Amino acid sequence: MKKKVFYILILFATIACNNKKECNELTGTYSTFTEARKDITKANYPIKKIQLTPESSWIKRIEFYSCNEEDGYLIIYTKRSEEYIHAHVPLTVWEELSTSTSKGSYYNSHIINRYPFNLNL
Repeated sequence: MKKKVFYILILFATIACNNKKECNELTGTYSTFTEARKDITKANYPIKKIQLTPESSWIKRIEFYSCNEEDGYLIIYTKRSEEYIHAHVPLTVWEELSTSTSKGSYYNSHIINRYPFNLNL
């Protein structure tokens, strides 16, 4: 009985993983930021980095998703439950942000208004 349950769980896990899109299959056409975030965060990427930022007074978590290992999507989650998506953010900018002592200052100086994510309405 335990073996059957184990094999069933493995089967469901395999099916769930196979339902993920590859990052190069993303359409990039979204009508809402929520739709974009869900699609971006559920795809398979060669580079996927997530960092909690408890030291920040404004930013709760930062995430980076890259398909080509050069640039990608940056998602900022704030402590006020806001979300910001940026596109074509260089990997070097992610690395600098993730090691910055002030995530909010770095974001305001180096990211905001430089890497927009535009909805296709």
